Amino acid sequence: MTSLLQDILYEVQGQAPSPSKDFYHFLITKNQVILRSWKISVRTEHKKVLPREIKATHSEFLEDSGMQKQLQLIFGKETMQYVLCMCRGNCDFFVRLPDVLKIHILSFLDINDIKHISETCKTFHKLCNSEEFWEKIKEKQINAHRRKAFPGKNNQNEQAGRLGWMQRRKASFF
Repeated sequence: MTSLLQDILYEVQGQAPSPSKDFYHFLITKNQVILRSWKISVRTEHKKVLPREIKATHSEFLEDSGMQKQLQLIFGKETMQYVLCMCRGNCDFFVRLPDVLKIHILSFLDINDIKHISETCKTFHKLCNSEEFWEKIKEKQINAHRRKAFPGKNNQNEQAGRLGWMQRRKASFF
């Protein structure tokens, strides 16, 4: 399963809370966490300040409460909890699968389950609302209908069930 992991597991950037205007970039790779910061100031003495970069392994990050507090202050508690889970090795492999494979797996779900999974994250919302996904669902339903209605025949008119199918699904589910 670790072969599904890309080199960059998580990446986020943002501005520090007011009154600071500093910019932060946080990155989790397979082996380490990297926190980069840029000091933003109009004062002339800060013009020559170079960006800072702090690197730590996952285990070092889990022990470094100072870096964790700084990260939570900048990006929030939810991001901090997600980062801690990632550093402990709790990766969501399903989200990292190729879209074609996710569509194939999700096509076995019931319509209500599809609605619920589309509400879990942006990735699934985008995937469950894609034309490719609903074409796969439609194809499975047509094939299932053919097997029930005509168990001996494989080549039936594909127009059965096509008309109005996409309008119904878009209007009634999402």
